[in-house]
Amino acid sequence: MSLSSSDAPLEAGVPSQDSGRSLKPWIFLGCGCLTLFVLLIAGIVGFVFYQIKDSEAGRLTERTLRESPAAREALGEIRDTGWPIGSVSVEGGGSGKASLSMSVEGSKAEGKYYATLLRENGRWSVVSGRLELDDGRSIPLEGTAAAPAVPVTPEMPEAPVAAGPPASGGQVLKADRAAVAAWTPIAWPDQAIRLEVPADWEQIELAKRSLEFRPKDRKAYFTGNLVYFDQKIPFGPIMEALLTKAAAQLKREEILGYARKDIGPARGLLQLERRGDGQTTAVWNGYFDTPEFGTVSVTLLLGAPTPEDFQRYEPALGAILDSIRFH
Repeated sequence: MSLSSSDAPLEAGVPSQDSGRSLKPWIFLGCGCLTLFVLLIAGIVGFVFYQIKDSEAGRLTERTLRESPAAREALGEIRDTGWPIGSVSVEGGGSGKASLSMSVEGSKAEGKYYATLLRENGRWSVVSGRLELDDGRSIPLEGTAAAPAVPVTPEMPEAPVAAGPPASGGQVLKADRAAVAAWTPIAWPDQAIRLEVPADWEQIELAKRSLEFRPKDRKAYFTGNLVYFDQKIPFGPIMEALLTKAAAQLKREEILGYARKDIGPARGLLQLERRGDGQTTAVWNGYFDTPEFGTVSVTLLLGAPTPEDFQRYEPALGAILDSIRFH
């Protein structure tokens, strides 16, 4: 009997046409799933970039660049800007921080723009900026140029320099270490910061960028948060602005008191507030520079749900703040 080509036995190691046809749907399915996964990731990344670009901080960053005379001088006509990348942090009370960068193309040069922003009372402002051009030039963009000096003449005597706001005012945070029977030393993870808390307080969180401790009755709290900036920011003028703002708030009776309080290398301001929900809090905001990164912002919150609870725990809260050290 003769065998046709279709009846001939298959050689070892040679797949049949039928097996090849059976694998094709699985190959197509696998390729389709991979393509869908890649498109999904690209969509997520694109959405994040769009959210940053369309945010108030992102729009302000681009507008500040386009309106800068120094940027126009270096770049010429700005033809295009890339997607802003970085971090935007919006916090309670209308505050926030952002560190963004974007590529920029002009008629004369190309480069990258870096900006640091702060949010106060719900309003963003650019506190520092830098333009890094592809030819190696670095141009600071920190606002408009200072107004030209006005010569002093005998007919126009020199005006006296206005005194700045007082360094403190209103109520102060009381501190009494003896009000606590025993203390526990705490090292903030990955930070050169050491402090002490009452030994009977519970540790709720202790991480690189945040911490939280509370007494067992939960009638008080101590929390801390850190935010890293990608570059060093001029926090001297920021502190002066915060001090001026606090003095005005105290005058309007919006806060109980304030005081300039520096801790180690950190320059900071402490405020006593009583919120609409009855909570009384002491808020310390500080800034310091690091050699590895840029400026670090620290916010410490010490408070209690009622004025009575705050009065009871105030000596311990003040002692916690006084125990903080940088090493």
